[in-house]
Amino acid sequence: MPQVVLSLDEKYDRKLRRLAKILYGGRKGSMSEAVEQGLELLEKKIKRDKAYKELLLLAENAKKHGIGKFKREDAYAE
Repeated sequence: MPQVVLSLDEKYDRKLRRLAKILYGGRKGSMSEAVEQGLELLEKKIKRDKAYKELLLLAENAKKHGIGKFKREDAYAE
């Protein structure tokens, strides 16, 4: 397994250790697991933010194509 050496400010080092202990009970490898979980969450957030921006762009483009405001009941028309 590749190893990475990180240099963190003391504030973040304490925070990482505290969170790892809360999440994984301070067992061996708990800091690595906390970092891995953090990376997964960050990746999901980046993907979600990108999708949100694309959705906003689609909504803006829809206005340009004549799709304007509508009433809520129009969305559920039979």
